[in-house]
Amino acid sequence: MLISFSFQQFNAFIKATENLQFDDFIEQSPDGTPIVILATPYPDISLVFDRKEWNDFFDALHEGRYMQEIYNLVHY
Repeated sequence: MLISFSFQQFNAFIKATENLQFDDFIEQSPDGTPIVILATPYPDISLVFDRKEWNDFFDALHEGRYMQEIYNLVHY
């Protein structure tokens, strides 16, 4: 799935989620796997993560923010 954000929306999404901790929102999937369900700015779309996916997702968000900073340096 690909969700598009403007730079402002992306930064707002990071700011809204950057302090979330997996253990604070754990639910159980039908097979018993600990998961977290994260709402998105799109009401019909929620993201489901196990712990590894959660960590990978936030690593990718931080990489995206870093790339955005590089883009801003090059283009402004």
